[in-house]
Amino acid sequence: MNNIVFINDSKELIEYLRTINDAIILCDENTFNFCHPRLPFTIGVPVIKIPSGENNKSMANLQFIWNKMVDFKANRHSTLINLGGGVISDIGGFAAATYNRGIKFINIPTSLMGMVDAANGGKTGVNFKGYKNYIGSFSNPESILIWPEFLKTLPFKHILSGLTEMIKHGAIANKSYFDTLTGIDLNEVTRNTIDWMPVIKQSVAIKSSIVKDDFKESGKRKLLNFGHTIGHAFESYFIDEHATHGHYVSAGMICEAWLSYKKGKLTLESLETLTTFIDSIFNRIEFTSEQLDDIAALTLKDKKNNSEAILCVYLKQIGSASYDNTITMDDVKDSLKFYSHLW
Repeated sequence: MNNIVFINDSKELIEYLRTINDAIILCDENTFNFCHPRLPFTIGVPVIKIPSGENNKSMANLQFIWNKMVDFKANRHSTLINLGGGVISDIGGFAAATYNRGIKFINIPTSLMGMVDAANGGKTGVNFKGYKNYIGSFSNPESILIWPEFLKTLPFKHILSGLTEMIKHGAIANKSYFDTLTGIDLNEVTRNTIDWMPVIKQSVAIKSSIVKDDFKESGKRKLLNFGHTIGHAFESYFIDEHATHGHYVSAGMICEAWLSYKKGKLTLESLETLTTFIDSIFNRIEFTSEQLDDIAALTLKDKKNNSEAILCVYLKQIGSASYDNTITMDDVKDSLKFYSHLW
């Protein structure tokens, strides 16, 4: 299991990082401007900076990172510190896992998405030819340092993006936690007055419990894909738009929850509970009937599929789910119609 360290103040973070020799920091322009200055120990530590955004989790930027690591004379004893959100931990983890056949890396997630999901679990990778996370590996970081203070640097929409993954954790594994999340006051989130640490710890515990028994995703780890089969199709189609990963996954969760209901796995009451909660956070993503077929077709490119079968997660109730459920293209299209009110 990953060495996850929950940090209470900057002194703890700095003291931990002072023990690392031969470090290189990877960040994007936002975390370089807003998060890197909070780490005074980093004076003199080489920095690799890439542009922010999901569309920059690319092979071109992966090669750029490798080239900079060569320039900085990184070797097998070096450690790459990934300071950023999900994009940085994904591409940085993959860069470290493949450089010199693998060097140590540490994830310091600066987004809520990174803290509760992307930085934890050992999945690394980049997007390829418009498809999400198509090239990558399973590789655990040396440690994950979670300091909620970084959340104060985030735009509100990225906080909501991370909240989506927390909702997913509750929906698939823990109804009590889901109920706790429904009680979060979004006004407190806007004002940065919420105490994130307790709910972050619960999300991390849920994901860690699932991952520790199925690191390579051959069984129950697939539960964590709830909302992602259709959510990734949305994200691949709208790759150059400005919606967040969490917004697309929220759409996928509504679609896949509706499919759960359609197949007789989920009650209408539970479907309405989930969709009402998500709709209180996100507006529905708009698309036309002419775009529907192209969005649906992208589910065939999901790397979790088996041959031409489209696989998704069904909710059995809020707090319980099943994986490896085969759905048809017509199922996907019907769920998109439900989501977009195209009926």
